[in-house]
Amino acid sequence: MPTSTTSSAHTRPPSDLTSDPSHVAPLREVLGQLCRLLEPLDPARYNAKPVTTYGGSVGGHVRHCLDHVNALLHGVKGELIDYEARQRGTDIENDPASALAEINRLDAALAQVPTDALGQTVTTAIFLAADRPALHAPSTVSREIAFVLSHTIHHNAMIGGMVKALGGDVPAEFGMAPGTLRHQQQQAASA
Repeated sequence: MPTSTTSSAHTRPPSDLTSDPSHVAPLREVLGQLCRLLEPLDPARYNAKPVTTYGGSVGGHVRHCLDHVNALLHGVKGELIDYEARQRGTDIENDPASALAEINRLDAALAQVPTDALGQTVTTAIFLAADRPALHAPSTVSREIAFVLSHTIHHNAMIGGMVKALGGDVPAEFGMAPGTLRHQQQQAASA
């Protein structure tokens, strides 16, 4: 995992993806939104554990999401997608500059996922209970892209709530599911 860096090249959010028709564009965009939210956060707010219902710190939630993206990328390479392979206590969890560098690294890796990988069969590993071994289940790269996107949006909603509790600004649509956004757009169009 990358170590802390102060280079501005590592703190740029991923490029604008609104014209990217690729299969990973929505996940890359959600990571870009996360990047832009994290840029103004100092290490104290990144590591703070505000009294909210979400638990943990912003950094802990960010690291958790990025672990899932890393697991997905392992699957694209033909390896096990092990969602339980967590990297707790890393610089990514504790240093916003390291998290931004990791988001940019992951964005570059996602941009390289070939379209023909979507139907590729993969195996996932995830705990269903603490007292049992991880379930190994068949899936496809496209299904896991959808899962990691949904998972990241869900955690972004929690991260947004934490950043608000810490006095930060959060865009209104940050952490909103695509179905919710579509519903709001339809409601606005029919009003």
